[in-house]
Amino acid sequence: MHPNLRAILYLQLCLMFFLVGDSVAKRLLETIPLGQMICLRTAASLLVLTVFILATGRLRTLRVSKPVHQLLRSLFFTVISLGYYVAIKHFPISAVSAATAGAPILISAISPLILKERANAIQWLATITGFIGVCLVLKPDVSNSGWHYLALTVLPLAFAVMILWSRYLSRTESDWSMNYYIYIPLLLAAFFWQQEAWIALDNKTLLMVLISGSGGAFGFIMMVAAYRVGKPVIVAPFQYTAIIMALGVDIIFWQFYPNLGLWIGISLILLCATIQGWQARIEEPAITPHLRPEDTHTP
Repeated sequence: MHPNLRAILYLQLCLMFFLVGDSVAKRLLETIPLGQMICLRTAASLLVLTVFILATGRLRTLRVSKPVHQLLRSLFFTVISLGYYVAIKHFPISAVSAATAGAPILISAISPLILKERANAIQWLATITGFIGVCLVLKPDVSNSGWHYLALTVLPLAFAVMILWSRYLSRTESDWSMNYYIYIPLLLAAFFWQQEAWIALDNKTLLMVLISGSGGAFGFIMMVAAYRVGKPVIVAPFQYTAIIMALGVDIIFWQFYPNLGLWIGISLILLCATIQGWQARIEEPAITPHLRPEDTHTP
């Protein structure tokens, strides 16, 4: 399979994992305090990764070559994760997906400066078309804006930085180390947040927390693998498909129904994905030259 197409497949798996994890988290946040939910879900993600790493003999992959970068990236992840959970709690899943899907156009703009990877005119046209579709898909209710809405609007830039930072570190760091250490600062921060409001949970709720945490953990693993294998300006616009997935969840579980403008937006997003899929078949692969046996995209 062409590397760019393989990267797109990884990204779609990433989005499905994220959707499951976020949907369960949103349901749990209806009854569980935000700080407790973040702490337990992060602990679940770490537990799942630890068990998997030990069971598959990947402990050596947790070694790092750039500890300062890893620490700074982990702290950055902690900040944007807190904002992401606030957005999940106060906005529809599709609104959050629409916000994070703004990252591809920023990646197209930033990538030439950081990774020296330029998009051609067709790729830019597809990305901008998809971004217009994002704007049409959902207009969140901002009547109760404030810092909740700010948490939503900064997600595109935050996710773009996180993705490009991951690709930069992938030259020396394994997928597993990049997706393991980021949870530790978040776990510590969440542990001391609203602790007085924490409540007792039954086994069913704890199982749902574990499912949610697993979705987040494996979602990030697939995301890093996607951007390691493929060219960011080709792969990133396929994140727009997350909106379509999220809309389905909103319709089924939260009775959020799309209007005409939203369907037009979805059509533009699908057009973007079609154009980029065609580009992925003809674009020369841009795999980083250091592929290692421990990386997630290698059997």
